[in-house]
Amino acid sequence: MSEHRTIRTRFDGNAGDGRHGPAHAGRASSMAATMPTRRSLLLAGGFLSTGGLLAACGSSGPQEAGGGDDGSAAGGTGVIGVSLNGNNAYSSYVAEGVYKALDGTGYTATGVQNNFSSATELSNVQNLLAQGIEGLVVLPADATTLAKAAQLCVQQDVPVGNALWPGQGEGAGDFAGKATLDSVEGGRMIGEWLKANAEPGPVVVVQGIVGQGFSEKIDQGLDESLRGSGFSVVVREQGFFARDKATQIVQTALQAHPDVTAIVAYSASMSNGIAAFLEGRGTTTITHVSSDADDEMITWLQTPYLAASRYYSAAQTGVVAAQAVLAAIAGTTSSASDAIDQTMVTRENIAAVVAEHPYRYEQYAAQTARI
Repeated sequence: MSEHRTIRTRFDGNAGDGRHGPAHAGRASSMAATMPTRRSLLLAGGFLSTGGLLAACGSSGPQEAGGGDDGSAAGGTGVIGVSLNGNNAYSSYVAEGVYKALDGTGYTATGVQNNFSSATELSNVQNLLAQGIEGLVVLPADATTLAKAAQLCVQQDVPVGNALWPGQGEGAGDFAGKATLDSVEGGRMIGEWLKANAEPGPVVVVQGIVGQGFSEKIDQGLDESLRGSGFSVVVREQGFFARDKATQIVQTALQAHPDVTAIVAYSASMSNGIAAFLEGRGTTTITHVSSDADDEMITWLQTPYLAASRYYSAAQTGVVAAQAVLAAIAGTTSSASDAIDQTMVTRENIAAVVAEHPYRYEQYAAQTARI
């Protein structure tokens, strides 16, 4: 096994203009012993519905790491909007992170999910603004649409936190804060891991959504890493973060290219379907690599059907974006930790990595289920 690298990426906040004014623990074996079975996983299918309201943040959840921990908006009142790109476990984990940041601040939240549609995204943001929200956290479906939405928010003095900033693009100055994930480096990490651990040959790549700004960056880094290595991408297609769509892409690709040696999917939600498909046909010779994490994906890491993932915490992106919004409302800058880590994980190190960087805060699942 090659040495795993941890890359620290930064949260980028815009300050000064007045407008936007646990230790490593556990082993993989102990984690597997306590892991839920795949059949028992209810969260992986998603539990969001368009236009629902989040309940008020109260004292039912833990108070640590709430918005008041950095003095950003403790004691404030008002409603924070949450706009999620679609309905899956990853999106719900981002919302759990927002709830963690709001806990103990006096702020409540209202949220929508956008069915991975740019048109729906813009319309939903407009509706949230019409409700009189004080701030907005967005997990974008489309980078260009989000830039337009951010302009509308700025016009109404509503600070926006971007929970997945690709590193460049329109409207950078209109965000109160950006959870910046270096996905070019993430693509390189996946490529380097494949070169060290997989057999060279044809590769199938299942992207998320082209236009979001996320998949394109992973593509860039992956292609740079694999160039001249003996690995060749023979199929590259967007799966819209849907397990059924991703499975269909892989099934069709393997019919056309039966000699495929590696599959790379850009989300756990898609890899879950792919891993189940590989298990169903008894295929253990293809190296399958994912990105991010959810409850079901971690169980697949204990099997021959998923070898590794480029891991980072979805929940932490929600925390960081929400803390930036709270700070902007208070006329300050968030002093909380603004770093998001990414690293390659396998069954050997997943328990320790999750212990230090949880991908979700399950205590807020009931609130996020109402989005």
